[in-house]
Amino acid sequence: MNLAIVIRYFKRIINEVTALSRQTGYCRIYHLFDYLCAFVRHGAHIDQYIAGRFWSYSNAMRSKCLTHYRRLALERKYNDPTDVHYFKNKPEFNQFFADFVHRGWLWLKDASFEDFKAFVARYPAVIVKPAGGKQGDGIRMLECDDKDDDGLRLMFQALRDEDVLLEELIVQHPDMVFGNRSVNTVRVLTACRPDGTARVMKAFLRAGVGDTLVDNTATGGYYYEVDPELGIVSSGGTSKVGDLVYVHPGTDIVMLGFKVPRWNEVMSTCVEAAQRLPHIALVGWDVAISRDHVQLIEGNNSADYIGYEFVGSNGYYEKIKAFMEG
Repeated sequence: MNLAIVIRYFKRIINEVTALSRQTGYCRIYHLFDYLCAFVRHGAHIDQYIAGRFWSYSNAMRSKCLTHYRRLALERKYNDPTDVHYFKNKPEFNQFFADFVHRGWLWLKDASFEDFKAFVARYPAVIVKPAGGKQGDGIRMLECDDKDDDGLRLMFQALRDEDVLLEELIVQHPDMVFGNRSVNTVRVLTACRPDGTARVMKAFLRAGVGDTLVDNTATGGYYYEVDPELGIVSSGGTSKVGDLVYVHPGTDIVMLGFKVPRWNEVMSTCVEAAQRLPHIALVGWDVAISRDHVQLIEGNNSADYIGYEFVGSNGYYEKIKAFMEG
């Protein structure tokens, strides 16, 4: 491991436990020693210790929680790397799960100029996604209705060089609009046994804030736990900085008790999708909801310990192991 990275990380630990000690009233040495114990014994990252409030848990509770290193151990045990390309490459994902996508899309590496011209004629405004992007990096909206053939050719070549996917804009269900610009999605975390038995382990609503095009916490969004049985928001919202809110920021919308539309369809879609690749046991599905469809946006072959443990209920290391070994 690079020594400079280790030094930077340790400096960050010092800064964050110092700030935490001001909040809790415990001395900095206590939190520093406690964090190092949490790291060595449980594999907790500093983000989980601070924003995930790991510092407030008993050792008995900590042993049940999914941490960064426990996530890696579960992935090594249960996620066969052979077919992870379906999750790493967006065009492959859209093709493999085509019956769950429900929107037009075009991969420019595999398209001619005539294909591109026909696509943007049908969809004058499209979403541009890097084929291998993650966390919303590089996603943007593109409007093409004012371009002549020469302009379209220049645009086509520039986009093709980027290796991007074009997708039809999703018109989300009106109940899923929370005073923001992004399409708001549900992250559904599934586990699937080798025999194809799949279960939703946890779900949470991701609601963007302001003018960003994506709804994740990396861009300021908030996550709210959703009861898998009822489809109702059951927790306050958590952001990247770890604060807890019940009224969505920038609005007067009370999120606790909000009913996600088409919930049974959301659950059945994710369970069926999980069963198609049972040897990739732990997947986080991003789901958009329109008036007519539940649409898979992408799948993530990572247990996403932040979503499991930072939002609402916790103890998912024990819950996942119990299901997979049961």
